[in-house]
Amino acid sequence: MTLSSESNGAKLLNLFATPAARVPCPFGTEINEALTNAVRRRMTTEVKDLAFKSETVGNLTDWDDPAVDRLTGWMLGVARTFVETVRREPLHEAVGAKTATDVQILPQRSWASIYRGGDHHSAHNHPNTAIAAIYYVASASTCELDLFDPRVNVDLFDPGITFASEGQIVRISSRPGELVLIPGWMKHAVPQYGDADVRISIAWNLAYAFGEEVHLKPAGD
Repeated sequence: MTLSSESNGAKLLNLFATPAARVPCPFGTEINEALTNAVRRRMTTEVKDLAFKSETVGNLTDWDDPAVDRLTGWMLGVARTFVETVRREPLHEAVGAKTATDVQILPQRSWASIYRGGDHHSAHNHPNTAIAAIYYVASASTCELDLFDPRVNVDLFDPGITFASEGQIVRISSRPGELVLIPGWMKHAVPQYGDADVRISIAWNLAYAFGEEVHLKPAGD
């Protein structure tokens, strides 16, 4: 028998694909220096030093910084396009709303991170987040992000033969000026940073915001 053959009706299905996007910012070279300076200034007064990296305190969308605001506005437009492209329909139609303004994508948390030589971030996800967005501001080399197989049950049994990429780790390599978008539930990690200079990134946890007239469809519709 041959799968995916019209003659015998058999069909091979590849199911449960996970969307991710890497998008260059068209004005990244214009703002990256300003973003770098803004992050470095914040790191002198409002910094949380973790064992594996440093990050700013509070939301960077509250900084009232022109470069941050410009980048955030562009990112939100890209995030909406990302969802609508994957769904193949306008975002408001996904929930039965009448107009585009009835459904928005907004940042619920945002921060900047600095990685120095030897820093890394172990595997984690972003709870209660629809989309995780990461923009790379500065780095002496490529900015790497590891994405983990989201099918949690693959760890329950190892038959010795892999036929569905079980347990695969996909590494996305980006440059400063590029934005990465992934589902917030997707486990990801930052490999150890090995350069002498610092790597600066900005991240947003995005959520959907609905107008008062929106009545969400039941799950499964």
